[in-house]
Amino acid sequence: VTAAALMIGLAVVVFVTVFAAGISSSIGNAIDRNFQGDLVLQHTDGFSPISPGAARAAEQVDGVRTVSSLSFAGGVYRGSDIRVSGVDPATVSDVLSLDWEKGSPATLSSLPLRGAVLDDAWANSKDLGVGDRITVRTPLERNVTLTVEGTVKDNADLLGNVVTTEQLLRTAFATRNPSMTFIQLAPGANANAVQQQISQAVDQRFPTVDTLNQQELKDNQEEQINQLVGFFYVLLALAIVISLLGIVTTLALSIHERTRELGLLRAVGMSRRQVKRLVRYESVITALIGAILGTILGIIFAILVSRPLADEGFELSYPVGTLIILLVLAALAGVLAAIFPARRAARLDVLQAVAYE
Repeated sequence: VTAAALMIGLAVVVFVTVFAAGISSSIGNAIDRNFQGDLVLQHTDGFSPISPGAARAAEQVDGVRTVSSLSFAGGVYRGSDIRVSGVDPATVSDVLSLDWEKGSPATLSSLPLRGAVLDDAWANSKDLGVGDRITVRTPLERNVTLTVEGTVKDNADLLGNVVTTEQLLRTAFATRNPSMTFIQLAPGANANAVQQQISQAVDQRFPTVDTLNQQELKDNQEEQINQLVGFFYVLLALAIVISLLGIVTTLALSIHERTRELGLLRAVGMSRRQVKRLVRYESVITALIGAILGTILGIIFAILVSRPLADEGFELSYPVGTLIILLVLAALAGVLAAIFPARRAARLDVLQAVAYE
């Protein structure tokens, strides 16, 4: 019962840790599989649109072969909100490699103005297939009818529900600025040197735009996730502190109820140090019981929640090192929780304790 509070608190911490690791791993794997470009331009906050002038500035740098932008907009399909992305069919196949279910890179390269490529999982949920026509309500309160040309497995939901042409997003969805711009370098170009030149050219006019390579892009995404996880850790730390106070209270009551027992142990030769060790072990064992059960429950909960997301490209990842650190911290917390009760137990007067009750 004493370990239950710690178990619940740590179960939530482990769930958040495992789930966040899965998100980071899924996004990183999706970037590795789908991102064929060498560099990407994106806003410093990671999600706001950037000026189209940044792409034009990058095109002027020697060593740049292809520049292609990706834009996002919102829409409504049959009463449900959807995310629509827009690409340039002429250049997108040079910088993105998609996992096609129905269609091929040529499908995207020849995408007509009102053509669409759907996320396969979303298309299946709506019973849509190649050749079907869908009507999307745009932010301009217009109805746009799109013809489904193919379906892709959108790993980690990078493209949204519907992929259409960037030109259509400009005219029908009122999207003026791209969300990110992908850059492919010319063969033999020095990636570091070109990245530095692009960064200098872009920073002068667009200081809110970052120039990132593939590894920096993954690190940036992971940093954003870690910031969100850190916020949850702060909230969950309060639950952990409360559970430790429960351990302290239980140990203190236990010592009070075992006054005569502790007095007899002291009378037959147990030292004060051994009494402290006895109480400390009880606290650590209690904390570890809660920590181990909480870790198991957190992992099971993460597995159950992740199953429906598997079709979206979500891949569960287990940060073994972090989980071990959590167990060690739980044991240390047990040691801290035992300080006051152990000191109180060691200070019991032997004669009074033996005569207690």
